[in-house]
Amino acid sequence: MARRSKSNEEGVNLDSLMDALTNVVAVLILVLILVQTEVTNKVQEFFDNLQPATPEEVQASREELAKLQEEKKTREEKLEEEAPSPEQLEEEKRKLALLEKDAQLDESLLAKLDELKKLEEAARAKRDAEQAETSTLQEDIARLEAQLDETPVLAAEPPTEVTIPDSREIPNNAKVYYALVMKERVHFIDPFTPMETFYEVVEENRKDWIRERVRQRGADRYIYDHEKVREAFQGFDFPNGRNQTVEIAHTPTQTRLFLDIIPDAEEGGTPQELLSQPNNPFANILKILARDKDNVLLFRVNPDSFNTYLLARKLADAADVPAGWEIHTWDRYRQRLDEIEVNRLEEPPPRKPDNKPKPPRIGPKLD
Repeated sequence: MARRSKSNEEGVNLDSLMDALTNVVAVLILVLILVQTEVTNKVQEFFDNLQPATPEEVQASREELAKLQEEKKTREEKLEEEAPSPEQLEEEKRKLALLEKDAQLDESLLAKLDELKKLEEAARAKRDAEQAETSTLQEDIARLEAQLDETPVLAAEPPTEVTIPDSREIPNNAKVYYALVMKERVHFIDPFTPMETFYEVVEENRKDWIRERVRQRGADRYIYDHEKVREAFQGFDFPNGRNQTVEIAHTPTQTRLFLDIIPDAEEGGTPQELLSQPNNPFANILKILARDKDNVLLFRVNPDSFNTYLLARKLADAADVPAGWEIHTWDRYRQRLDEIEVNRLEEPPPRKPDNKPKPPRIGPKLD
């Protein structure tokens, strides 16, 4: 078989290469044509979908373009200007520092301004509250003044006359009666009649009630049975025409009994409104007392009935009955029965040591 020449082989390879390049170029051209067609279609589609600009939009675009051109011109002019010197830079830095300092000061002033605004709001709120309170007070004052103008002027009551007492001792031979003044009533107390009755009954039962006889120089002492005497007078009907309760009271630790006269505080005695009438019950009693110059009347006055006492005292002075008064808050009259002694039922507790001297007791006096 005959061998190919070298020149023929090179020609074949070159032809093959050219054919391949031709094919590639053809493909690329085809792709380019396709891409160009697609781009054209897209551009056409974009223009087809593009809305036409209105005259206003066109004018706004022109103004924006003119503004951009002006800014461009300004920047070009600045680029052409000569660069600032170091001294100018330092001056600008100094101005910038001053501006920063002023800005900080402004921030501090703004903070203080906010605080002042808060204080102003608080002060205004306080002022408004005070104004509201003042308005309320002024309304109350106006209302009270109107009520005061409508209130009738009351006539003053006549003054109460109180005379200055001329204090003097009660005579030893005086026969002292009492008047309890309480709850605006005057209750006349006659201690002598029930005491006489008591001693008469004791004398009648002397032999049965004596418990012990103590012999001593002079008259002997007789000690009566405490319980027998008490039992005999429990519920005893003492003569009394003033609706007063008369009782024999006792204390287990003492050797003397007591006579209690308890008036009817609600219905007994003479009420204040009757004292100004002639021949009232208390005035009639005073007429009887005035017959004996040895009779004395001692008022025992509760502080709640001092005006009642003043009216009763005028009647006593008018009847010329010697009288005196003292403060008394108890609802009864009590008299110790010293003429008989009874046995002690209980021993009294030991007295507490008291080294302080007590002031002398000042008894009632006439005035």
